[in-house]
Amino acid sequence: MSLIRAGLQRLSSVFNNGAGGLLSRLSSNLAPLENKSIPDTKNDVIATCNKLIEENKSRNFAIVHLLGKQWRVTDGDLLVVEGYWPPNIGDKITLDKVLLAASKDFSLIGRPLVQPGLVTVTATIISKGLSHTRTHFKKKRRKQFMRINFQRAQQTMLRINSVEIANKINEAPKNVF
Repeated sequence: MSLIRAGLQRLSSVFNNGAGGLLSRLSSNLAPLENKSIPDTKNDVIATCNKLIEENKSRNFAIVHLLGKQWRVTDGDLLVVEGYWPPNIGDKITLDKVLLAASKDFSLIGRPLVQPGLVTVTATIISKGLSHTRTHFKKKRRKQFMRINFQRAQQTMLRINSVEIANKINEAPKNVF
């Protein structure tokens, strides 16, 4: 019994030490070396991102919400979207619901969507048609019951023309009225 009491006292002394206990010990090791103020760091990050966008060294990609699904797209990608969709073959469309846009060096995360006008994703409708035939086979043994149904869903194929990030991060959106 005295061993258990001694062990509990040691544990409580670790957690209840005078200057915050265990948590303060862990956080003191993780303290930053430089004492930069937060607004300066934020402005530095935004300036760095704007510079990287202007240089445009790597391919941009975006996560787009389209017909109830999320797609990761980049320049030249082909998307096969299932279900009825009204645009015709050859139509150029802009995908407006951008959830995330990024490059190799940075990411712009929307809450829930990225600011309108900041990211432009353009696509072209390549083809419309039906999917491959799916077979639904039902059978109940020893009952002489058997059904075969065939199903083909409508499909639309898109080619992503471009994913462009405007180099105006953290600017107020302009009203178009």
